[in-house]
Amino acid sequence: MIFNKGFLHILIRVLLIIALAIGLVYSYLETDLSVTPIMFGLLMFIVTIELTWRLQKQERNWANFLHSVKYGDFNRTYQNQTDSKELRAAYDLITQSMETLQTNKAAEFRLLQLVLKHVSIAVLCYKEDGEVIFTNKSFDTLLDIPGLIHIDRLQKDYPKIYQVIGKKDGTPSEWIDHANGQKLFVKTESFKLKGKAHRLVSLTDIRSSLDAKELDSYQKLMRVMTHEIMNSTTPILSLIKVVNKKLIKGSELVALDTKDQKNVSISLNAIEERTAGMLKFVEAYKQINRPIQPHIETVESSDLINSITSLMTHETPVELIVNDEVKGVLTLDRVLISQVLINLVKNAVDALKGVENPQLVISVSSNNNMLSIAVEDNGPGVAVHAIQEIFVPFYTTKIEGSGIGLALSRKIVRAHGGVLEYSRVNEVTRFTVSLPM
Repeated sequence: MIFNKGFLHILIRVLLIIALAIGLVYSYLETDLSVTPIMFGLLMFIVTIELTWRLQKQERNWANFLHSVKYGDFNRTYQNQTDSKELRAAYDLITQSMETLQTNKAAEFRLLQLVLKHVSIAVLCYKEDGEVIFTNKSFDTLLDIPGLIHIDRLQKDYPKIYQVIGKKDGTPSEWIDHANGQKLFVKTESFKLKGKAHRLVSLTDIRSSLDAKELDSYQKLMRVMTHEIMNSTTPILSLIKVVNKKLIKGSELVALDTKDQKNVSISLNAIEERTAGMLKFVEAYKQINRPIQPHIETVESSDLINSITSLMTHETPVELIVNDEVKGVLTLDRVLISQVLINLVKNAVDALKGVENPQLVISVSSNNNMLSIAVEDNGPGVAVHAIQEIFVPFYTTKIEGSGIGLALSRKIVRAHGGVLEYSRVNEVTRFTVSLPM
């Protein structure tokens, strides 16, 4: 409604000022009275001052209200500070909404703090100048520094942690060897809060996870080695018993007829073959167990790829596609990486046997200071149950395979500081070698 109480007050005063002005002019021009114009002028001045004060009061109320919203002070009341019922209702509505919002934000913040206090990951939040905003119980327990105020306190007792979390380049994550054999994974992330730079740090002790993974890998290795050893020693022992039974009675050699001679010859050949297999297995174990020290050199990406594709003979019915996006100098151990790629290409060629329209793709690319070399094929891929085993030493699905190719390849890539990964996407098998540039 336009004619509310506040509007009427202003309208009456404006009309009164106009009436007083008319009276002032009339009494001054049309009469000989001297006191009357002065009285009209004085009254007009008083009403004008009162109107101005009323308008300024309303302006002050708005300013106070906006400051209350800005600073979250909702203790004031505006019920009696304006003549407009609609304005008072608007004041109350906005005040209640902002107060509810502030209460909800405070409750959410307390909940977040409570959750962070109970998580097992150590959490630290600090400002750009090093002032600590928050640490949870796990952080205080891990570093034994309750009530940390500034990160400079870490410089003396935990220089490695201080160096990582204080880096200006914003390194997102690093590994740190901590006290008592702990291995910490330190992750940092920068963000802005109310326009000011902050940093969130998490420290996770992954020793137990690494121990569990190491134990699992050890168990897989022992299972495969036991299987391989039993496959060789059991038939050898059985054949030796057969040969002993045929050749020796008591302590003397027995003359054999033609048929037995042939059987003994076959058994001895089988023993020789299985023994040679055991020696081959031992040599493979020595190879996979030998430390690898890459000799880093520079090589053109085209030269590296050509040395691999030269293995593809005309007798190999596979379409070869090469995508070299780098077309430049690579820094790596050419011999070792070539060994890895040759193994991956041979595996891909084997997987493509019997496949209609076989296709092999070798791709070289770089992204975020990482070199990526991928070997892809449209073969059937690795069986689901074998995916977790393919990098385990001596595990193989091939009849003639040694089971060290992928394991040794991963070891070579890791020696370069990279990773070797398997993936299967859209009916395409991909082995990716990722190396730091």
